This record gives sequence, structure tokens and C-alpha cells, in this order.
Amino acid sequence: MLGNQNGIPDDYNTNMDYVFVIGGDGIIKWRGGPNAAGLGQAVTSAVGELATAAAGDGIAARHHLLPGYPNPFNPMTTIAFELADGSGDLNVNLEVLDLRGRVVKTLVSGSFASGQRHEVTWNGTDQSGRKVPSGTYMSRLQVEGMEPQARMMTLVK
Repeated sequence: MLGNQNGIPDDYNTNMDYVFVIGGDGIIKWRGGPNAAGLGQAVTSAVGELATAAAGDGIAARHHLLPGYPNPFNPMTTIAFELADGSGDLNVNLEVLDLRGRVVKTLVSGSFASGQRHEVTWNGTDQSGRKVPSGTYMSRLQVEGMEPQARMMTLVK
């Protein structure tokens, strides 16, 4: 660290503008100045990747885990998920995990109708019915044929 001015380290001060192109996975795909030669190509590539990801394998790309509400919560929160239109029922697994990735409670595991919104309530208890401590937890949705989706939620007592 070179020193600081108004609490901001000098090594962060710059008179140059930077542009970052961030992909749909949240990873920086390109960085540089606003007039750099590769900027246009980087943006075009990132938009193409997002369009491909949005199309995905069709149905699986359109399943959504929605944020729990209320959040933060006490004593319970509602977790909703939407399943894209398709044929028949889909195998769904919705779990609550701690920040270490350990399953605290399985909220649902079974078949659910596609093309609908579903809601589940979590009352802040573990698999044995014991109250869990205050903290941050994740809801994780797994639907057959897609990568799991996760959302953060905070239990405050």
C-alpha cells in the first residue's frame, strides 16, 4: 500500500478508466480501456455466450429458483421456484444448506408439475425439527437435466 487519502489506498487511485466485460457466469472475460481494440469483440462474444446460455437445452434453461421472502426472516421464509413448460412432471429437489454446503433440511424431493410456480415454506428447523441458529443459509434447487441453482437467505433471531 502506498498510503491513503480519505481512507482510500493510493494504489487504487487511477486516472485511467477501465471497462470490464463479465460473462453470464460472473467471470471477467475481458478488461481494458474504453477505447481498446478488443472491447467490441469481447462484448459481442459475451452477448453471444449469454444468448446461447439462455437458449440452453431449451426447457431446463427456463427453470428458476426465486429469492426467499421475507429475507432476512424470522421465524419462517417462503421459497418459490418456477418450472418451465414441458411434458409431464419433473423430478425436483429443494434443500437448505449451511455455508459449508452441508444439507440442513430437504424441503421437497419428488415430482412436480412443469409449467407452474411452486412455493415451499421453511421454518428455520433442521431435518430433525430442531431450530437452527441465526445465520446465512442457501436454498438449492435441482431439477432433472439442469445445473443446481442457489440463493442466499438470512435467519435473524
